[in-house]
This record gives sequence, C-alpha cells and structure tokens, in this order.
Amino acid sequence: MADLKKVLMVFTGGSISTRLSRKALELGTAPFAVLDAAGKFGKDFTIIEPVDVNSENFTPPMYKVLFDAIKKEVDKGDYGCVLVAHGTNTMAYTAQLAELLLSGYDIPFVFFGSKIAPTEPDTDAVINLKAAYALAMEMSKGVYVVGKAADGKIYVHYASYLMSPNRKTDDYASYKNRVAGKISGKKFIPNEGIPAPAECPNAMKNLRALSKLMTLPKEDTILTIDAPVCLNYDNFSIARSDYKYVLQRLHHDGTVNTLSEDNPFSILYLKNACARYDKQVFVAPIDSALVPSASTKAILDAKIKPLYDMPLEAAWAYLMLSTWLGKLIKK
Repeated sequence: MADLKKVLMVFTGGSISTRLSRKALELGTAPFAVLDAAGKFGKDFTIIEPVDVNSENFTPPMYKVLFDAIKKEVDKGDYGCVLVAHGTNTMAYTAQLAELLLSGYDIPFVFFGSKIAPTEPDTDAVINLKAAYALAMEMSKGVYVVGKAADGKIYVHYASYLMSPNRKTDDYASYKNRVAGKISGKKFIPNEGIPAPAECPNAMKNLRALSKLMTLPKEDTILTIDAPVCLNYDNFSIARSDYKYVLQRLHHDGTVNTLSEDNPFSILYLKNACARYDKQVFVAPIDSALVPSASTKAILDAKIKPLYDMPLEAAWAYLMLSTWLGKLIKK
C-alpha cells in the first residue's frame, strides 16, 4: 500500500479525541492521544478540530460549523482523503449527513471512533485509526465508517447504510446487514454480493447551499418519535415553531398504532394534529418489497409519507438537511 495521499484529519470530540494535555492546546498544538499512540500518523496529517463536544451533545449549529469547516479545508487543500474522528454514540447520524453532503467529492471520507478512550488499556482507538487510514488509501471516493467489533474483526460500513451501535455489543450495524467488508492485514476485503449504495445525486449542491447560509433557519430541527407501545401523541408540543417535519419510527415490520383518527395513541391522530399546524409526518424504516400489513396499509392510505428502504438514521439526516435547506431534497 503506497502512502501517496495527503490526509486531512478532522477531530470532533468524544472519547477518540482525548488529549494528552489541555495546556498544550492553549499553546497552539493539539496533542491527541490517538495520534501519539499511533506514532508516525500524527506527522503526516493536517489536523482541524471544528467542534469539540461529546457526540451526544451535537446541535444543528454545530453540524453547520463542522461541514462548513470540512468544505473550506478540502476546497483549499490538495487532499487525497479525509479521516473523521467522531464519538460513537451518534456516529450513524453524522455519517448519514456526510453521505448527503460530502459524497460528491472525488476523495474518500472515513469516519472512525473508539469504544474505549485511547489513554485506557485495551483501547480500540489506534486499531480503528489505522483501519480508517488503510481504507482511505485504497478507496477512490465515498463515505465509510470503520470499527473493531466484539468478534475482533474490523468491519467497514457504507455511511448510507449505517445504523446506531447494538446496545449489547456496542458494534455498528448496517441496514439489512449490508456490511461493505472488513479490513484484514491492512487491506480492504469487500463482501461479495453487497451492492454499494447509490451516490447522493446532489451532494455538492447540498453542501454549497448549506455553506451559503449565514445561520440555520428558525425551523432547525425535526421531531423524531420512537415507537413504544401506548405512545400518547397529546404529550408532544405539535404547535412548536422549531420544526416542520415529524419522523415516526416504525416497528420492525413497518407498523405503528393505527387506531381511529380521534384516538391520541394513533398515528392517524398525529397526522391530523400536524396538519393543523402545516407539519408533515414521515415514517421509517419501511421495506418497499414487503407486502403491507393492515396497519402499514392504513399508514399509506392516510397519505403519511414513507421513507422506503433506509434506516431511521438516514431518514433523520434526509429530513434534517431538508429542513436546513428549506425544501425536501432529492435522495
């Protein structure tokens, strides 16, 4: 593997961004523990840190700062790849946004994190960094996520398939198990029969439009609702002005409560409540190939918008970016 690519290293906070010294940062350097432990890597990277926050604390304005900074640096530098160190809690959400904003570049973007901080024993931070670097050296473009799993293997995921970590193992998952492959011996071994996702057709247009915004609109977020049983929609402030899209997670078979329109536990009730305030309701995940059940058919008959064949995190990213840009974007 020839190390010919100029590398942009983006730190965003979280365990993977643990520093050796805060005082050193004040002097104008950023001594990240993972780079120190990895040795030569730190010398070869151009490093930026647009945000420094635990990933669960990301807000819409922070996302704008992050993607604005990446665009500015990539556009001015002759980079062959970008590595993004990110906290694991919300990696899937950021990676999905990156697919919609960064996949138009003709260089690869590889996200990685760590379950255990790089200063702790048995950390996976350096292993994941080296895997991200190895993948970046091989790929010509695209957005990916790498991480060592509980079985000891280092898996590669397409960003647009990525789902949040499994709560039992803390391992990332890919939608319908469409794992891109693994890193073995510093080489990418693709999974046969797993199709690469379609590239976002307007990624560069999306990124330019976002960068032109001085600030995000007042409606800067979406309401994302989980799907526990006995969910009462009267508990939500539908009249709030900071969102116009509602995303309802569906159960594994594409269903959720569809009792009568006057029942506050029914998504049909939610749809009517949202219509009064000019808000739209979307549902995901939902498989376009499955024969709809009675509940799913009721959702579709009510003209509630399905976001087919994508994980919830991808649906979230699609609606968030649409919110920021003021219209539903092309997927």
